[in-house]
Amino acid sequence: MNSRYTTSQESTMYQALLDENKLLADENNALKEEVQRLRACLAQAEGLEQTTGKIDQDYKKVETTYSEREKQLIFDLDAMTRLYKISILFVREGSLEPVLVEIVDAAIAISGADFGNIQLLDPESSELKIVASRGFPKWWLDFWNSVSVGKGTCGTALGRKERVIVEDVEQSPIFVGTPALEIQLKAGIRAVQSTPIVSRSGKPLGMFSTQYKKPHKPDKDTLQMLDLLALSAADIIERASI
Repeated sequence: MNSRYTTSQESTMYQALLDENKLLADENNALKEEVQRLRACLAQAEGLEQTTGKIDQDYKKVETTYSEREKQLIFDLDAMTRLYKISILFVREGSLEPVLVEIVDAAIAISGADFGNIQLLDPESSELKIVASRGFPKWWLDFWNSVSVGKGTCGTALGRKERVIVEDVEQSPIFVGTPALEIQLKAGIRAVQSTPIVSRSGKPLGMFSTQYKKPHKPDKDTLQMLDLLALSAADIIERASI
């Protein structure tokens, strides 16, 4: 075999291999660049997704806050409208009875309750007497018609001279082991709040209570509105007794 030919052939083949290797290297570099570009795009996309996600979360927070604020404003407006209506009703009617019913309805609406009643303090017996109510059967009203200090939530509030909240009658020492617990459960009552009606001079006049079918504790805003209702009720009751 001609060595010159062999050398030439090897040289050609070698050059071809070099050319092919260079082509592969160029393709490999191109692939690496494409991978890097794709990674950069992916990172950008992930960053955008995270940013978009954060924006969405922030928007939802703002939307939720706005919605809650809107609900609170509606609640406050409704409560104040009811308080105004109660005052106007007394001036127009000149009678306490329809006002007391309106006070019960307002207390139920403000506190989101299922039942409600208002009691006036009998100066002779020093007992609370039910004068208006919503949602109770007659046997329940008969049981609670006259309440002395220490009996149930309203009697406890009368003795303490402050509001009493029972979140769950089955767990409260006010009710556990007493006949009152059976009465409450039979009526479907699981939670109670009783707010004293006291004159501006500090004289106890009565009590309004709201009852709930499920364990419950009124929030701060609700309690503030109930305090305003109690103050309005006290002013009207005092004016009616003049």
